[in-house]
Parts: sequence; structure tokens; C-alpha cells
Amino acid sequence: MTMIQAGDIVAAALAAAGACLVCSIPLDFLRPFPAWALRTYGRRALLVPLLIPLVGSWLLGLAQSGQLDSPAGHAMVVAAAFLCLNLAAALLRYYLSDYRKSR
Repeated sequence: MTMIQAGDIVAAALAAAGACLVCSIPLDFLRPFPAWALRTYGRRALLVPLLIPLVGSWLLGLAQSGQLDSPAGHAMVVAAAFLCLNLAAALLRYYLSDYRKSR
């Protein structure tokens, strides 16, 4: 029998909050973001969109094979968290610098 622990509830609540946050971003905010990111960060901005599917597919493969609780699974979770944090920081910087000025 599987027991639900407090960490599972917190993880589910954080995932739901993140999904709600992502779904509430308006399209007029996201439309000019890629051009701004390329202008601000240069060619380095192209690295994150290329790494996200790669890390995501590895993470999904590890999860499907039941290896998520291995050192490789932990490394992929950390890599995915880093990429999400990097993307969130860029979105926040865009909002604070350019998006509010255009309104």
C-alpha cells in the first residue's frame, strides 16, 4: 500500500501553482519576449530552449524506467530546476525592464 506523505502534498501544490502561473501569462507579454531575450543575452539565449527538450526527454525517460530516485535522476531534476529558474529570472527581468515601460 502506498502512503501519501506531506512532501507529496507540497510537491503537488507547487506543481499546481506553477501550472496556474504559466497559464495566466498573457500572450501579449510572451510575443515580444524571444526577440528581447536574443537582444539582451545574445546567442546565449538560444541555449536554454535547446536544452529544455533535451533535459526534459532524459528526465521523462528516467521517470518511465523508475530510475528517478537514482543519482542520474537527481541530476536531471536539478538540471530541470535550474533551467526553469533561469527562464523565470529572464521573464522577471523582461517584465521589470521593458514590458512595464511599454504599457
